[in-house]
Amino acid sequence: MDAIIGAGGHIRPNDPLAELIPEGKTKALLPIAGKPMIQWTLDAIAGSEQIENVIIIGLEEKHNLNCGSKTIHYLQSNETIFDNARSGCRLALKLNPESTKILWVSADLPLIETQMIDWFINQVRMSQHELYYQIIDQDVMESRFPTSRRTYTKLKGKIVTGGDVSAINPNIATDVHPAFKKISAARKNVMKQARLLGIWPLLLLITLQMTTVTAEKIIRNRLDLDGIFVDTPYAEMGMDVDKPEQYVIAKQILEAHEGTIVASNRAPRGEGLKLVSGARFLVRIPVARQ
Repeated sequence: MDAIIGAGGHIRPNDPLAELIPEGKTKALLPIAGKPMIQWTLDAIAGSEQIENVIIIGLEEKHNLNCGSKTIHYLQSNETIFDNARSGCRLALKLNPESTKILWVSADLPLIETQMIDWFINQVRMSQHELYYQIIDQDVMESRFPTSRRTYTKLKGKIVTGGDVSAINPNIATDVHPAFKKISAARKNVMKQARLLGIWPLLLLITLQMTTVTAEKIIRNRLDLDGIFVDTPYAEMGMDVDKPEQYVIAKQILEAHEGTIVASNRAPRGEGLKLVSGARFLVRIPVARQ
């Protein structure tokens, strides 16, 4: 399976992260714990034996990124995420014409780990659909990151936030797929976009009667797109860095982990070590003997 990383987002004056990144610079390259943010995502992908090629949209070779032994292919960013998905999927099909599933990963997931990516790939391989979209329960997210200030959607019986790793059939992005034709025709017209799904889904959301099963049926019937939601137990897969407080959380966790490795290697013989549960790792930190 191949992976596409969307990294074309640039900072605008009103962006919450504007205080951390110069205007016009790429968010994916925001330094965090000694690395560009996207490099942490690439490190997690590098460890997966289930991913072959990596496509990065919005960056270039000059940024000196690496993904272990995996080949990185670069594409220029387009005007919209929709156009980026199309160009990324077309390159994926060129690299592997028989491909029916590829990963789409956000560049701003510095806390993601290889085991989480492999878990999601295994979930995807258990069935045959055109789109797999992550949802994460509010309880899962807030038990791990209680101050992360995520945006949630209320469904019948549950409150969820979206994850930032999905899987799609790259053929969706071809001009002949029904979903592509419908989305393409409506992408610059708000009224056409509203008519795609109709008033019924909006009413279900307002009255808290929408379920994931109902949402899947609506997408299938209105867009001719066979998609499913994947309940995800890993809060890190939805912990993208969009706000300064989220950046601080990720930075503290990553720096604690990096510092722990150095400290534990240098700890004097006989000095105690304490296990601390972190959002990304179980980390070991040196503690002085009493």
